[in-house]
Amino acid sequence: MKLEKEMSMNNAMIENVLRDYFEAFSNKDVDTLETMFAKDIQLTDSFGHWSGIEDVIEANKTIFKNCLRITAIIDEIIVEGDSACAIIDIEIMTQGSDPTNDFRENHQTLKVIDYFVFDTDLKIKKISAYKQ
Repeated sequence: MKLEKEMSMNNAMIENVLRDYFEAFSNKDVDTLETMFAKDIQLTDSFGHWSGIEDVIEANKTIFKNCLRITAIIDEIIVEGDSACAIIDIEIMTQGSDPTNDFRENHQTLKVIDYFVFDTDLKIKKISAYKQ
């Protein structure tokens, strides 16, 4: 029973880390993201693979630079042990001068599944992003 309670607490902690991660991502908050990443983080998505915190931070900066606004909307988070899967919608606005004004012609929504692995300090050490 104690082990189940500890696992449940750990699952809740990982889910909270992911909610904070997606909030920082949506706010283009590179400084907060950097505090959430393990030094040896690995990032893989449809555009490539990056290793180490410096390269992953640069990859995030590139994503943010190319988007006027980017918002991650969580559909579901599933936690199992030291890994988790997040099913999300990513709303992207790429053009325009006002990120609060959403014009249909420069707005797209991507369905994405992100797979995360955490270290013992609950730092993110692996992210694999898959477009649905």
